[in-house]
Amino acid sequence: MKILELKTEKRTTKRSKAIKKLRMTGKIPAILYGHKQDNVMLCMKEDEFTRVLHAGSRMLYVTYDNQRESALIKEIQYDPVVDRVLHVDFSRIDLDERVKLRVSIGLAGESVGVKEGGVLTHVMKDIEIECLPTSIPEMIKVDVSELGLGKAIHVRELPVLEGIRYISDAEAVVVSVHQIVEKKAVTEEELLAEPEVIAKKPKEGEETAEAEKKA
Repeated sequence: MKILELKTEKRTTKRSKAIKKLRMTGKIPAILYGHKQDNVMLCMKEDEFTRVLHAGSRMLYVTYDNQRESALIKEIQYDPVVDRVLHVDFSRIDLDERVKLRVSIGLAGESVGVKEGGVLTHVMKDIEIECLPTSIPEMIKVDVSELGLGKAIHVRELPVLEGIRYISDAEAVVVSVHQIVEKKAVTEEELLAEPEVIAKKPKEGEETAEAEKKA
């Protein structure tokens, strides 16, 4: 597995105005932490990080001040409006030490149940796994071709991948197919229909209000 290298540089400020100015120059603020070492505030060129991100690798070498550390992309903060990276957290790792992280789950194939008129629901979009940094998959692919109506794929049924252990609940549903429940259509006549009023029959010797008016 080829490990990509990301060039970064140290930054000394963490004030909001300075961070905003940094982003305006095309750079992304970041932080490197973990392994009981001091946190290091960093920044990198936006296009450099985008290149690494598009390669699909979660693990990389972070370089700064002639140093190189193996790290994991732990968290990425995005601007919800323009979908631009605002900040990145890097976690130090040892290449021989197993790590825990979440990876996305992708679906492949067309479900038999969907072809029969069912609806497919992708319940679990990502899953927590444990593995060596060099074995981190870009995605867990799940084939749903044989998934019929009323059926589901659970965590325990996910593909077995060498060196990877699923940590999430084994009984949790990853994807399911269910039948569409049709609601009974209400006609316009039913909506406009007025309920029949049943008058109470007066007891013997008792007159109704209408009778009193006529008297």
